[in-house]
Amino acid sequence: MFSPLAASTAPASHLPALDGLRGLAVLLVLASHAANAGLPVLPGLSLSGTGKSGVYLFFVLSGYLLTRILLAKPAAAWRQGHTWADYAWRRVLRIWPVYLVVLLASAALTALGVTWWPFALDGAALVRHLMLQEGMSVLWSIPVEFKYYLWLPLVALGFRLAGGPWLALPLLALLLAFAAWLWPAGASLVNDIRLGPYLPLFFCGAFAAWVSLRWQSVAVTGQRRAVLLGALAGISLVATVPSVWRLLFDDAAGNDVNHRWFLFFGVAWSALLLAVLHGPARLRRPFEWAALRWSGRVSFSAYLWHMPVLAYVLGPLALQGAVALLALLAGTALASWLSYRLFEAPFQGLRWPPLLQSRVPR
Repeated sequence: MFSPLAASTAPASHLPALDGLRGLAVLLVLASHAANAGLPVLPGLSLSGTGKSGVYLFFVLSGYLLTRILLAKPAAAWRQGHTWADYAWRRVLRIWPVYLVVLLASAALTALGVTWWPFALDGAALVRHLMLQEGMSVLWSIPVEFKYYLWLPLVALGFRLAGGPWLALPLLALLLAFAAWLWPAGASLVNDIRLGPYLPLFFCGAFAAWVSLRWQSVAVTGQRRAVLLGALAGISLVATVPSVWRLLFDDAAGNDVNHRWFLFFGVAWSALLLAVLHGPARLRRPFEWAALRWSGRVSFSAYLWHMPVLAYVLGPLALQGAVALLALLAGTALASWLSYRLFEAPFQGLRWPPLLQSRVPR
């Protein structure tokens, strides 16, 4: 059901379940890479190939949260320059501090001849990464995310002007058709740093933000629909885990069977997101678990540092099996917490300086 609500009753950035969904995303990435290395993540069920699904959830969450923040702003704010200066300022501070630390550390270790470090960056590769022209290993998603920040205000404006569903739904269809025409999924590369192939994920997240601001979550019928929506999304997502897909549909499918299913993951993750946020409390509780929320808060640092930790556990430490998995989890948790405290948290409260000055009492 829809209503002409202008904003939700709680800011999206303060919803605990969003942290839990981020935590799920980074755990899928970590579990996939651990399984690729032969570590016993889930005995009897391989999670190899699920890392892309986790990254796609990150993209959907990014499209959702940032679009929702913009849609909830009053019309006057859209016409003020400091709104967009603050938007650009915060997007840069969200990505670049910890990303720059990882790049510089990788370049320094490469120059020192450290061979186990997974990001081998010489001077030329460092420049290409700084210019968002290359993305080694898990770093491929950074250029994609940052490039979408340039698109997002236009997409949000489109949904703001759309108003009711009779315009918003055609707008979504038009955006998806535009992306499929210019950047067909089948032509995407492995770890493609181009934004185009992944646009359906961001567009679906943006549409979910539009829906979220209008959904009457307090209605019993709406909650029942949310349960059904969440169940269908969850079952679909589990069925497309490559090892499960082989059991159910195609025993010859590889671990990359679903890596180009951008539209599917956009729809499925957006559906689960809406169900969790607007359904009954029992759907939110698993994502409000303290440990999962903590993982979500440090998820960006965990995403960037878990590969060096994994390389160190398997390389210099030469650990194997369950011991290696525990060392990976502990090492990633420690590195993520330190990185978050040093290179993320200090920048999260900063706003565009002119905006801060305009708020100072005279």
